[in-house]
Amino acid sequence: MRIFSITILVVTLLFGCVTSVPPVYETPKQIAQDEKYNIQVSVVTEADLERQSGRVSSPFVVDSSFLEPREYVVFEIIIKNKTDKAATFELPDLELHMGASFSSTKNAFQIKNYWRNNPGDIKSAERARMEDIIDKYTLPRDVLIPAGGLKRGYAVFFANVPKYGEMTLYLPLFGGEFKPDVYEFKFPFTKL
Repeated sequence: MRIFSITILVVTLLFGCVTSVPPVYETPKQIAQDEKYNIQVSVVTEADLERQSGRVSSPFVVDSSFLEPREYVVFEIIIKNKTDKAATFELPDLELHMGASFSSTKNAFQIKNYWRNNPGDIKSAERARMEDIIDKYTLPRDVLIPAGGLKRGYAVFFANVPKYGEMTLYLPLFGGEFKPDVYEFKFPFTKL
């Protein structure tokens, strides 16, 4: 009986109580400006995501655990096109690097599927509200920034975030040329 109790305690400590500590970013906002574009990339914190979603759970916040250490990393991207040609990029072309690993973006369909497959105690009305939030904020798969126009939205990654390091986001923009302009944004972080 004693061994059984100790085993239950160890399993509870390992699997039930291990949660993620959100990273703290040295510079949560990065800006790139040139003759073609003004680009602002900001890390959206868990606290901001929860505040934005109101009374329902944020669809962009997941509790990581010992068995599933990955978490959503969310960037708000704002691009002002200063040229007379439309610019484009595809959401899957964005990459997030942390050390030797990299993550690809998740689109709205993939985020909704995550919540359909991991419902927890979410009621159908709350799920519908979460899906509305996903549709409102997540960038579409094919992003078009019209000439002289502005585009804003979230790029969402599902990543295994270490205790400290640097995230580098690569954003390739096609503005009518064959070769894209690739913008790099670095975000040093620490989990306290």
